[in-house]
Amino acid sequence: MIPKHTLLIAVLVMPLSAQPAPPPVVTETTVTETLTPGKKVVEETVVEHRIAPPVAFDPRGRLEIAPHLIPVPEAAAGKTTETTETTTTHVAGRTYNTERSVVVVEGRELPYVTVPVLFVKETADLLDSESRSALDQTAAAILEISKSNPTAKFDIEGHTSTDGADEMNLNLSAERARRVFAELTGHYQIPAAILSAHGYGESYPTYPNGTEEQMTLDRRVLVVRVN
Repeated sequence: MIPKHTLLIAVLVMPLSAQPAPPPVVTETTVTETLTPGKKVVEETVVEHRIAPPVAFDPRGRLEIAPHLIPVPEAAAGKTTETTETTTTHVAGRTYNTERSVVVVEGRELPYVTVPVLFVKETADLLDSESRSALDQTAAAILEISKSNPTAKFDIEGHTSTDGADEMNLNLSAERARRVFAELTGHYQIPAAILSAHGYGESYPTYPNGTEEQMTLDRRVLVVRVN
């Protein structure tokens, strides 16, 4: 029998340049050694994967876009429920497009941001410092937009995954929305008159039958510009 030894090597290569660097490249090298009496053959396979850069959280860039009316075909109003990885449509008349970060409600297209705040599971407690940083950026964006658009208003939406009982998820989503509302009005002194908060529970999942990782994405808080 010919023994074989396979070694997998992953190397992260970061290009050096004065210009903005392209996405880093992960190089995977597979080395296969074949040993025979008096002879060793080494075969090497190299595969490169370019890593997509993370999308920057830019609440101001999204929320400074004002809501607007769109035509709604009568035949499409309140028909069926359709779910894909990018868009969720519900009989209740709310359509979330996660690619464009808009929700269509009663013929109006409302821009939103998904605030990357994480909560301790089944609570409204913030999980980490990154969540606090996300609230810092969200509050700054709302305050800046309010200066140039005094009539702008925003709704904070709490959502959960489909894991758990309906009533529990509805209450939990409302608690999380209220928690963000309280942080924005209390800690950051945003006027309560320009904010509102609602919990939708598991009514609008992007991944209704998803993995645990996907359901984590459904446990989200949105800030929607409603005016």
